[in-house]
Amino acid sequence: PNCSHITYFCLQTRWLDKNEDDGQIVRELVPAGESPMLKSEFSLEKKKKKKKDVSYHISVKTGDVPGASSDSKVFIKLYGEKADSSKEPLLVSDNDLGNYFERGRVDEFTLDMMDIGKINRILIGHDNVGLRSGWFLASVQIAVPVQGRQYMFPCNRWLDKDEADGRVEVEVYPSEILPIEKLINYEVSVVTGDVRAAGTNAKVFMQIYGETGKTELMTLENRSNNFERGATDIFKKEAADVGKIYKIRIGHDGTGIGDGWFLESVTLKRL
Repeated sequence: PNCSHITYFCLQTRWLDKNEDDGQIVRELVPAGESPMLKSEFSLEKKKKKKKDVSYHISVKTGDVPGASSDSKVFIKLYGEKADSSKEPLLVSDNDLGNYFERGRVDEFTLDMMDIGKINRILIGHDNVGLRSGWFLASVQIAVPVQGRQYMFPCNRWLDKDEADGRVEVEVYPSEILPIEKLINYEVSVVTGDVRAAGTNAKVFMQIYGETGKTELMTLENRSNNFERGATDIFKKEAADVGKIYKIRIGHDGTGIGDGWFLESVTLKRL
């Protein structure tokens, strides 16, 4: 509990390619080394970098009534027992449905922020800009896996200058706080080798095995073009605490043009 670890997995630069090496596209790796980092070192690192180490998964449901959709920019602010967030714009969704905040739809966002503790209330609203600026907000749901909590915020009201009380932002208190599986953060650094055709466009996945169990299969992806030749890609993943790690399973689904991959190493940091 007083330290964290960085575990290094070395593959001796092997292909994960049906047409190279032994033809395998999934491999199991055992640790090549482990480096303990004391809590005091991590505290200093956090202070320097002001790490945003908690993910808040926000689901926003627009009501299913005529004219409910909005073209305005939506923001949210979280008020917690430890601290409050700033007004955070909800700009890029996780489920990427194109136009956001359409009638009867749920848009999902992830905000990585400092730990504000238990959420007491939220402020949500919009900038009232656009041809269809008015918005009928049905509800907001916020899941915080590292807390093991899910917060439900019913709203069911207009945020519209021309409807109801004319307000375009509103404070909402949670109606329910539900328990969910508690997860921890892992930071995964993947190095692709610097040889011809080393990169891959296939979908890469990983699973962590430890003394108390194994994680779900995790897809390693973000909004960058990952796994290019000579590149290091870093991912933050929320997963079960499996205790001391003794191996990982990593591979890809073999899809796409140029799916073969030359993997150099994987470094796993338990945060």
